[in-house]
Amino acid sequence: MTPRFPFSAITGQQQAKKALLCALASDEIRSILITGNCGTGKSVLARSLETIVPGKRLLNLPLNVTNDRLLGSIDMDAAVSTGVIRHSPGILEQANRHILYADDINLMDEGAVTSLLNTAETGEVICERESISHRARTQFLLVATMNPAEGELSPAQMDRFDLCIGLDSIGEEEMRGAIIRNQLVFEREPETLSRHYGEQESALTKTVAAARDRLPYVSIPEGHAGLIASVCLELGVAGQRGDLAAARAAKALAALDSRDSVEFDDIKLATLFALEHRRREIPDAPPPVPPQNKPPKQDNEREQEKNPPEPDQSNPPQEDPDTQPETNQERDPEKKKNLPPPLRDQIFAIGSPFEVIRYLNESSQKTTRKQKSGRRTRVISSDASGHYRSFRFPGKNRHDIAIDATLRAAAPYQCSREKHGLAISVRKTDLREKVREKKTAHTILFLVDASGSMGARKRMVAVKGAIVSLLTDAYQKRDRVGMMVFRGSGSRLLLPPTKSPDLAIQLLQALPTGGMTPLTQGLADAFELLTRGRFASSDENRSIVILSDGRVNVSWKDTRSPYEELRDLARNVSESDIRFVVVDTEEGFPRLGRARALAGDLGATYFRLEALCSRHLAGAVQGVVYQGGRTS
Repeated sequence: MTPRFPFSAITGQQQAKKALLCALASDEIRSILITGNCGTGKSVLARSLETIVPGKRLLNLPLNVTNDRLLGSIDMDAAVSTGVIRHSPGILEQANRHILYADDINLMDEGAVTSLLNTAETGEVICERESISHRARTQFLLVATMNPAEGELSPAQMDRFDLCIGLDSIGEEEMRGAIIRNQLVFEREPETLSRHYGEQESALTKTVAAARDRLPYVSIPEGHAGLIASVCLELGVAGQRGDLAAARAAKALAALDSRDSVEFDDIKLATLFALEHRRREIPDAPPPVPPQNKPPKQDNEREQEKNPPEPDQSNPPQEDPDTQPETNQERDPEKKKNLPPPLRDQIFAIGSPFEVIRYLNESSQKTTRKQKSGRRTRVISSDASGHYRSFRFPGKNRHDIAIDATLRAAAPYQCSREKHGLAISVRKTDLREKVREKKTAHTILFLVDASGSMGARKRMVAVKGAIVSLLTDAYQKRDRVGMMVFRGSGSRLLLPPTKSPDLAIQLLQALPTGGMTPLTQGLADAFELLTRGRFASSDENRSIVILSDGRVNVSWKDTRSPYEELRDLARNVSESDIRFVVVDTEEGFPRLGRARALAGDLGATYFRLEALCSRHLAGAVQGVVYQGGRTS
């Protein structure tokens, strides 16, 4: 048996250890998630639980677990020997009354995660497949870990965890030294470390056992129950899972402290365990519009309103070309002289990053080509690469045989078949091939408007924050990301597509804003970059994310109106296999809606900048994207 690091020997992380003790003390707390960066001790902490709960085993859930192994399948021995189809329990049923450990749960198959969380919550495992209909009761403690830097779980999946605790890196020299000493002793003589902490381990075992006996008699005062509800409402927690989880954790804390009534400090700590991962940002109310105290009109102003003066034809007023309908003013060099002088270049700070919604189509799709690996889009592989998901009758991949499914198909007929000395007889009709699924990579090019119009109301601050958030999201999903900006008289490739966005973030800090808006030129250059040369590979999904208000005031090739030119180009490139996303950065009123019109011409998915970062709109936007919607 592999020795376990003693729970008491783990240095620091007191709140995390307290949360795990709550889960051991209460059968109503059925799942707990431990998050933290690499090297914070997530796995060590989870596996050490086995040392303080004698009689319980810790079962490891493989990262690439299949449905057969998870839910159970046909009993091969019974089928081969008797021809009777009988169910063989899977890991979920075998984990009954034990601890099930899922390392890096955010990297597991989404279907497996859903089945795992459903079973942990309901206490029932259901298997309906291959002429098998099986239901069984199972109750286990699910302990899962994940590194947020490698990707997040969905909000719905996070809500299914009763408790969630985060581990921070230890920065104190004395504590880090103690960790080194204990680890070196454990690697050399694990029994010595276990004996050294034996008394503390025994004390914790007795504390957990006593808390389990006391828990049925622990009560929550009426006022304290209202306090939990008010905290959940204040944090924007949806549903009642958070309320119940906080109440159960508070009762467990009281039982661990040998008390029969929940106190305020119990609720304070319990809400930290149960609500932090469920909280939602509630948008602030818009600031009140200040009253406009206009000065009284003078007599000459009233007279001008009654009898407005004739316009002076010799000195026509100067107008902003971006607010005018499509005209031929760009063709007239004399009219260009009347345009207002361009704004000076400005450098804006980077705005606050945010949690990015799913702005690209990440739904499953079949593929007939070999695609590079990534973490964004799930596809059915056409070759022998990828995760074994299910099986089917033989098709193109006749050599990628699903041995388990083939044997299960042949097992019931062994009593009536001639085996000719074989242990099991397999015929051609029994053959099944593997259905493999994998996540493919994306090449995402961010096309950023850095013209003078982006300096109005300091929009570039928010846009830079959005770009940083999108770059971080792309890095977590192992995408290749690039960044191109357009301003002045053309566009410039700041960062060729790469898997390291750090340089792009550095370039953003010094990116100036100002000049004209050559949007058509930028779109043409971005499209050419992803369709010609080394970035035009067909083995990746390619996307162009345009962050702009849709204005254009510089012609590209001919003397037509810039908007006519942009419309024609957009409709031409929309027929390619490149996916377009338009993020509208326009603010204030009236809204011209030119970015929305551009999205329509491109056949692109359209978002407003505020919708891209508003968490309360994430669900609605995800629904549109997953259903294959193109424009909102």
